[in-house]
Amino acid sequence: MGIRGTRRCRDALRALTIAAAAASAMLCAPVHAADANVVANAAIVRPNTLIKTDDLDFGTLVSGATGGTVTVNPVTNARTSGGGVTLVGSSARRAEFLGTGGIFLITVSGSTSVTLARVGGGAPSMNATLVRAATTSGGGIALLGATLLPSGLQTYYIGGTLTVPANQPAGDYRGTFTLNVNYF
Repeated sequence: MGIRGTRRCRDALRALTIAAAAASAMLCAPVHAADANVVANAAIVRPNTLIKTDDLDFGTLVSGATGGTVTVNPVTNARTSGGGVTLVGSSARRAEFLGTGGIFLITVSGSTSVTLARVGGGAPSMNATLVRAATTSGGGIALLGATLLPSGLQTYYIGGTLTVPANQPAGDYRGTFTLNVNYF
């Protein structure tokens, strides 16, 4: 019986030693840290300037057996479709620009349409008609033509309607357009 007791004590001592060694190893294990890059942005607008803060994006869509349209409203930023186009997700957005007028009056003009070509080619282009809107520092949103706006902080929005042909090939489509702001 004394031998059994000794064996049990040795087994218990061995188990305790192994547990202590394992705990000690865990305490000495290297600590790993994760780094993440984070972007911080700021926009400073000088009098009589204009900066772009967002691009116009008609979002992801599926072209059906019949042609259709996708519209991004410049006032509400809502996206709708018509005809044989199915909207996917909610990634669409209107273009946005910030500007100031100082003591001057402002006129806004620019492209009334844009052609979107498939990146890498190999597909027909698509056309979009553009619609402009703006807010002033006093509030309210107005659709723009050749309207003069008061001076102060301005936010300009561009939306539009993209015409999508039937069975348009998959891919990313891009185009550029111009916004002109004149200060008087």
